[in-house]
Amino acid sequence: MESEDADRITRLLAPRLHMLAALARTEHVTRAAETLGMPQPTLSRAIARLQEDTGLTLVERTGRGVRLTRTGRLLLPHVERALADLARGVGELTDAGQGRVGLTFLPTLGVEVVPALLRGFRRAHPDVRFTLVQEPWADSLRRLAEGGADLALTSPLPADPRLASTVLHTQALRLVVPEHHRLAAADREIALTEVAAEEFVLLKPGRGVRHLTDLITDRAALTPKVAFEADDIATARGLVGAGLGVSVLPARPRGPLPGTVELALADPGAVRPIGVVHPVQGSGGGYTPPAVATFLAHVRRHGPRLIPDLTG
Repeated sequence: MESEDADRITRLLAPRLHMLAALARTEHVTRAAETLGMPQPTLSRAIARLQEDTGLTLVERTGRGVRLTRTGRLLLPHVERALADLARGVGELTDAGQGRVGLTFLPTLGVEVVPALLRGFRRAHPDVRFTLVQEPWADSLRRLAEGGADLALTSPLPADPRLASTVLHTQALRLVVPEHHRLAAADREIALTEVAAEEFVLLKPGRGVRHLTDLITDRAALTPKVAFEADDIATARGLVGAGLGVSVLPARPRGPLPGTVELALADPGAVRPIGVVHPVQGSGGGYTPPAVATFLAHVRRHGPRLIPDLTG
């Protein structure tokens, strides 16, 4: 069969899949019409028109009943699979217990925070599936805005009017210096201009902490001299401890990394809000699937407790 013919027949069959399946189950036109909630003449005409349009004989009469022909029986398993796939797809959109959640999140949240959130949620909703993407801040927000994910766990939170945010935790940003740095023993807030002549270990552009650092240095009218641009916060901390430079990083929950000292900044805006972000209009074209809404509520409820303990 040519591909054009297969496509034509598929398009003709699709609206009538339930009709064919009902006839196969009941082997009776009237009973099939009753299960479908339609008049018997409507069903009979629809099947007759289907056979005429496709050129396939799918149903034959047997006395007072009907049965599928060999062609119909060969087609039936594909019809049933198509209906089952469609039912699963509809279930993902309408059933909080069996849907799919697309979640994008920062690399720093992937070690402990995201696993802890998923573990708690899946105990109550074991059949909900997840599509997970770990990526930097800018990529994460772009994916969310373009409909490639339902939710994002990220920082900082966006100003994009298409996206709504809930703050789960706010970390202080600190000036991180090597332990033998001239300011290491300072017992006061430090102005960033005090280290203007020094080299900085920054995160790469597109990372959320880099975006916040750029805002802070802009407010201080400072253009940092860059010693290295790291992929992640842990690497930046380690390189500061090795004496490569200073950095502006989130306060470490378990205390400064050995070999480093964390100093309070004089800038009152030196904070890192961490939150969950979702499209204002819903992730499903103006509709938020129940599984997504249920997981969002779970994150809002448990995230504020988990993030301070596990982010670092």
